[in-house]
Amino acid sequence: MSPLNFVDAPNAPDTFNVLLYGPPKSGKTAAAATAPGPILWVNLEGGGALGYARKVAASRGSDIHEVRVEKDDQIKPILDQVYLHVRDGMAPKVKTVVIDTIGKVRDQLGRNIGRGKQPSIQQWGDIAKIVEGFVVGMRDLPVNVVFLAHQKVSDSDTGDRIVEPMIGGASTAKVCGEADVIAYCGRHETDDGPQYMGVLVEHNGRIGGDRSGGLGTSRQLDLSEWLDTYRKALMAGGVQEPAGLQLEVPA
Repeated sequence: MSPLNFVDAPNAPDTFNVLLYGPPKSGKTAAAATAPGPILWVNLEGGGALGYARKVAASRGSDIHEVRVEKDDQIKPILDQVYLHVRDGMAPKVKTVVIDTIGKVRDQLGRNIGRGKQPSIQQWGDIAKIVEGFVVGMRDLPVNVVFLAHQKVSDSDTGDRIVEPMIGGASTAKVCGEADVIAYCGRHETDDGPQYMGVLVEHNGRIGGDRSGGLGTSRQLDLSEWLDTYRKALMAGGVQEPAGLQLEVPA
């Protein structure tokens, strides 16, 4: 008898973790508001950042419960309380947690720990551990988690363009590694007018990915629809893609 503890194959997940990134006005915030609600929204982007997101959520019969983080707030206790709120099922109960943006969470930790000065290398390491602990902790809770990030554009040693989420340091790889879905957001012009979409594959220096294999190369930004398709793709036999949802990957 083997001493290993084998587990049965789980059912298709009820939730997923998504990282959306891209330039300003690319549909990231509105997309996060399409996730299943109610939504707990940790906002580091200022008081006016959620105006349109609230409109999108309301149009779907969903509520946004905002936790606003001001510039001088200590963010580690806020992150701890967000985790406990969800873990313990406190009111208001939520189905999705949005972190807007995860890069500014790291920046805020830097200001808190550095006390107004540039953190030391060791302090940045401590900050990375805090970010990692929060991301992994939220990953294991029965809610959807949406991390929003701005884009960082740079050149590789070979001169190729690299477009990655603006998170910072070791935290970039950690957040990307824990996300079930990574999508680059942008506005795409079609014959029927502009559509906001997410690119879900590596393309033109951008990163992307989908653990289910069911979301395709690019998709209109609707996270509730994404979750439904993601779950079906992980069920036995996968899922046949509905017509009209797939879009060409833009340059």
